[in-house]
Amino acid sequence: MRRLLLVLALGCSGSQPLVPAPVAKPAPVDPGEPTGLPAGYVEVRAEHIVPLGDQDALLLVDEPDNLVLPVFIGGTEGLSIQGRLMHVPPVRPLTHDLLDHLLVKLDAKLVQVQVDSLRHDDQGGVYIGSIFVRSKGHVFKLDARPSDAVALALGDHVPIYVAKAVLEEAGYKWDEVQRQLQQAAGSAT
Repeated sequence: MRRLLLVLALGCSGSQPLVPAPVAKPAPVDPGEPTGLPAGYVEVRAEHIVPLGDQDALLLVDEPDNLVLPVFIGGTEGLSIQGRLMHVPPVRPLTHDLLDHLLVKLDAKLVQVQVDSLRHDDQGGVYIGSIFVRSKGHVFKLDARPSDAVALALGDHVPIYVAKAVLEEAGYKWDEVQRQLQQAAGSAT
């Protein structure tokens, strides 16, 4: 032991004193996609699901402009969104619950969702949406069906934005839709 100390002392004599290496500062993280209310968009809220036989209509409401955007969805998506609107968890995880759990495990967080455009094809119109996910300080924008995006937004309590151009092209007057829904409910009883 004494010999080891002597070797260390001799080996260090005459050399520069040990200086700790500088601590490297982490590189700034690229924030990625911008978040928050984008120019040309409005924030909407998911009002409710209207059953329409084989499919459902998810109603996204822009109260200040008195507009509603109906998004036609399948029964499974409607079930998931309805449960999230009513804060009723499913007995077993549905796809949107699985994605929520995956984001948590990956230490990622949903930031916002959007309905970006309406694409016309030979079968009618298709809404194009996106989700924004933050992971390790970076925000990623991912293509998503608006129904999936809204289901995730409801589960994670994040804002839902719709392009004004989409609302102007495909939206309806909210007060008129409410009147029709009340009439339909009255005639069903």
